[in-house]
Amino acid sequence: MKKPVFVETLRIENGIIYNLDIHQERMYKTAFFHYGTKPELKIDMAEIPSHLQKERIKCRVLYADNVIATEYHAYQIKKICSLQIVEDNNIEYNHKFVDRNALNNLFEQRNGTDDIIIVKNGNITDTSFANLVFESLEGELFTPKTYLLEGTKRKLLLKTGIIKEKTITVDDMALYKKIYLINAMVDIGDGVSVGVTSVGL
Repeated sequence: MKKPVFVETLRIENGIIYNLDIHQERMYKTAFFHYGTKPELKIDMAEIPSHLQKERIKCRVLYADNVIATEYHAYQIKKICSLQIVEDNNIEYNHKFVDRNALNNLFEQRNGTDDIIIVKNGNITDTSFANLVFESLEGELFTPKTYLLEGTKRKLLLKTGIIKEKTITVDDMALYKKIYLINAMVDIGDGVSVGVTSVGL
């Protein structure tokens, strides 16, 4: 059986590595669960190509029992204007696998929209690449308790009290006005969001 390979995606900008401790913690947990190892997440800033130094950098660290490779790419924030509800009651993506076939298959069902909202057993989880934050009519921010992948940005925003956890069903969506997409590369302040009315049911 082929060994699973995982990825940690980190944001680097203006010489700052964002949320390094949370990424390291997730990497430890994943590698230890699958291999009984605890690989160190070491980022050598000197390895970053000079033409990327002033960009928002997407750093991809591939690993199994140990680190396999580290890649650096310029990151462009995706424009998301519409989302499609897609149901899958069997989807599992609790570790950040390089193999995204299950997610990609659901993404193909987006019906002309920019991305998907994956619903499992009636509960809202994530998009194909991001955790979700729902803004209520009163301006409060909630993230689904029924996430697929515990994202590092999600964890930080919960830890700092900016967002709260809540079970959100498809029927609950009328209680919200806006949905933000967040991940290691994208924060709420980046404004990657859609109005609830732009979600295809």
